[in-house]
Amino acid sequence: MTVAPGAGRPDAASDSPWLGGPPEQGSSRTPTIADEYADLLRPLNNQQRRAMILRLTYGFYEGWRPSRQEMADLVAVELGILSTEEALRRQHHRNLRGC
Repeated sequence: MTVAPGAGRPDAASDSPWLGGPPEQGSSRTPTIADEYADLLRPLNNQQRRAMILRLTYGFYEGWRPSRQEMADLVAVELGILSTEEALRRQHHRNLRGC
């Protein structure tokens, strides 16, 4: 029996009201803070994705506007691909370049 890649993993578009695909015709969807990161958040499971969206939401009200690179690093840390120390080093390097 052959199983298609990704079978058994719920699709982000179907399991999260925040990260759905394009709105269906005739319906409108309110944009969310996570929309511009939807592709980056897709590999996360439901619990991880919701936690990351909460982090974005709280951060937004505290003035945090992460770059796509920063979000990609945070997702990589969550997935165990990148260490926290490496993510912090990369962020520090990005901050130095911006000065």
